[in-house]
Order: sequence, then C-alpha cells, then structure tokens
Amino acid sequence: MGKFHVVYFGSNVVPVALIKPILDEIGADMTIRRPTNDAEVVEMGKDANGIIMHGSVPLTREIISQLKRTKVVCRTGVGVDRMDLKAAKDHGLIICNAAGCNSIEVSEQAIGLLIAISRKLVRMNQYVRDGKWRRHTAELHAYRGRVYRIQGRTMGIVGLGHVGKQVAPRAQGMKLKVQTYDPYLNPKIAQDVGVKMVSFDELVKTSDFISLHAPLTKQTRKMFGAAQFKAMKNTAYLINCARGGLVDSDALYDALVAVELAGAALDVTDPEPLPADHKLLTLPNVIVTCHTAANSDESYIDCQSHAAREVANVLSGKGPTTEIKDPWLLLEEAQDEGFGGV
Repeated sequence: MGKFHVVYFGSNVVPVALIKPILDEIGADMTIRRPTNDAEVVEMGKDANGIIMHGSVPLTREIISQLKRTKVVCRTGVGVDRMDLKAAKDHGLIICNAAGCNSIEVSEQAIGLLIAISRKLVRMNQYVRDGKWRRHTAELHAYRGRVYRIQGRTMGIVGLGHVGKQVAPRAQGMKLKVQTYDPYLNPKIAQDVGVKMVSFDELVKTSDFISLHAPLTKQTRKMFGAAQFKAMKNTAYLINCARGGLVDSDALYDALVAVELAGAALDVTDPEPLPADHKLLTLPNVIVTCHTAANSDESYIDCQSHAAREVANVLSGKGPTTEIKDPWLLLEEAQDEGFGGV
C-alpha cells in the first residue's frame, strides 16, 4: 500500500506507463475503476486521496459529501459542468482540469469546421461520391449553394480563454477580422492578441462566423437561442466546439430552416450523442462531429500526464496549477447530469 491512494475513473485504455512514474514520485499507488452510477462513484472513490477523472463522470453534492478522504479531483479534460463546484468549495475539495492541454487541437478543429462549412467541403465530397460530378454544371452550383470569400470577413469569438486565444491568431492568419465577447476578460489580454472587445449583442449582429468557447453555466446555457439567431446575419455561420448546452438545438433547427443563418458546424450537441434521426441531421448545411475536437495523440499525453501531475502536486503539498477557482464558476452547481461515457 502506497503513501497515497489515487483512483482513476474512466477510459477504456488507461495510460498506466505514462501516469505511474508521476505517482511513484510521491509514493502513490493507483487503482483503475469504471463506475456506471453515483453509488459506484462513492464506493469506488471513498478511500481515494486523489481522483483522476477521464470521461463524463458526475460529481454531485451528495457524492462529494461522501468522499471524505479525497483532497483533489483532476479531470483529464477541460469541462467541469458535471461537477458541483459549489459543493466542492463547501467541502474543501480541490477541483482541477487540464486547461490548455488540448486548446491547440480545439482551435484547429474550430478553424477546420469554419472552412468546411463555409466552403461546403462535406457537401461537395458527397456530391462526388454520389456520382453526380459533371464538371461545372448549373446543377452542381445549385447543389452547392452560394460560397463567399473567407478573407476580410469578421469572426466573433465567444470566450477568449485558453482555446479562444488559440483561435484568434489562426483566424487572423486567414486575414479575418476578429472580435470577442467575454465578460470576465481583462481587456489587456484582448489588446495583446489584437482582438476587439464588443458586447454580446454586437458580436451576434456583426459577425460572419461565431465560434463558441465558453463554459456551460446557468448564465451561458442556451445563450444562443431564437432571439440570437434572428439577430445574426443570414450569411453567418455558427461553430460550436465548447459545450452543446450553449445552443438551443430546437431554435437552431428552426433558424436554419428559416434561413436566419447560413449553417452550423458542431463538435458538441444537445443532446449528446445526437441521435441518428435527429432533425438537425436532415439539414444539408449542418456538420456534426463527435465531440472529438480536443483529441490528438499529443493532447492525450499532455492531458493525462497533467492530471496525474496535478494530483501529485496537491497530495505532496506543492499545490495545483490549474485549480478551478474563478469566483463566478465556484457558485455553480452541476449543469449536466448522468454518465456521458467513460
């Protein structure tokens, strides 16, 4: 038995060879568990000094109150919307995430989706696979629809945090004008990356591309609904690589049918996974990927090792580097419920 006991929740293939040497430094052993309900989270985690959490395992107030030995929980991802952060604060439980470890991947996906949806790449690929390609026929152009030059247009980034700050220079590299709405942002940060700060309403009305990079909270849930879609340019595109709950899916469908915006590219959805018969998937101007924007071989290594290092730092008394301590987040109860897959 080690000096500390760490439990790893989730993941089909746990990178033990990557994590174990980090935990060995503080004399900690690790047990791998895959809970499927709240009771199992408690039972499997009750003896843990620290928890590494991969996948969508909830931490409700009731669960937290029973993890009496646990000092720290660190996610191998960024989102903490399945965790009751207020309860964690009340019980003195340190919650960390892997902030910054996958921001490059998410930003690359956001830009990739921007190009794919606006240049109609998926639609044109399907046209070829369907055997319809007959050079530049009127039918081809009608099938594709109108296409506009990306350069010189305006991108609005909602949330200029770790990911947003990676999206901005990539958009600027494509010669897009970039603006942001972020009510918690130090204006100097936006100034340093050459991004204009605007109100939420202005961003919605004036952006040609809107890319979402905000956390899911009570305030941000369905922040894009019927009113926002009506206010958007009918040539604008919505890109969401953050959390599906930021967008009202029914309102998005209605707005796309009414041509209130040009299209949507979604790595995340509500509900998630999106059922194969969901009405959004009947629309030709919607691209949906599988909540995989954060994924790469490199980000997997970075996120896993970071989570292990955070747990080791806390247990050894060094303190965390990516603790969730934003005052506006610490007031949050869990925004998503249930197990989203481990």
